[in-house]
Amino acid sequence: PISLEHDRMSLRMSFCRVSRLTYAPTQAKRLELKAEDKEELLLQQQQAAQQQQQQQQPSQQADLYHEAFQHDKRTAAAANRPQEVSSKAMEVEVKIRLPDRAAYDKVAAVLAPGKTASHAQENYFFDGSSRELESTRSVLRLRFYNGDHKAVITVKGKQILQDGIGRASEVEEDAPDAAAARAWLAQPDLLLQSSPLLKQLNEKIGMSHLVCMGGFKNQREVYSWEGQTLELDETRYEWGTLYEIECETTEPEAVRDKLEKLLAAHGVSYSYSKTSKFANFINKTLL
Repeated sequence: PISLEHDRMSLRMSFCRVSRLTYAPTQAKRLELKAEDKEELLLQQQQAAQQQQQQQQPSQQADLYHEAFQHDKRTAAAANRPQEVSSKAMEVEVKIRLPDRAAYDKVAAVLAPGKTASHAQENYFFDGSSRELESTRSVLRLRFYNGDHKAVITVKGKQILQDGIGRASEVEEDAPDAAAARAWLAQPDLLLQSSPLLKQLNEKIGMSHLVCMGGFKNQREVYSWEGQTLELDETRYEWGTLYEIECETTEPEAVRDKLEKLLAAHGVSYSYSKTSKFANFINKTLL
């Protein structure tokens, strides 16, 4: 490892070279950084490198999932069977947090004329026995709709939330038999063996076994509003309940602003969601 003194010397030399080129001083006065300034510069360089790595991560995940999707698409075509996998390079959604059930009920009443569907969702999460998915900032979810009416396998990248807008790469695959998919909860390795999407993804990640991490329930009411599809969620964890409005859209800023005006007009308190449902599940929080 490089010593702190070596770092300080390297920074001093670099700064002096930049000073000579940039300022071209006419006097023979040396420019020197204070010790605390040099340490701050080193910290800023490290933070910049970390930010660049985080910015690259979503696109790398999207490429990985897209490649897995394309492989399964080719496999489906070769087998002459219906395509069951949907690929989104990036899921973008507005996420607004409601403070309590009273606010939830008020929003539900306002949106009631446009209600189109209701889904009782069960969400279960999996990872490799050595946390292979966590190490790649990925999430594997199995979601059941209205009992065994439907089951969907989803692989998502880490969601980036800012100002009420979340972005994450995502690939989905319908389970061929929702009732049979229940067996995957007790025997997770069957999911690894049964899903074409996971088989392809696993060639890159290398999971020998899957582990079911548990999950939570979510009641989702779906509404048509202003040309958009709004989802009103009541998410129930063992440690509490959260209420949220979600809207997947290609115009997140405009939709968010319209939603804020709607909520303000009806006296509904709200805030921007601070984290994903999965993060609350893992950390046992209600943020």
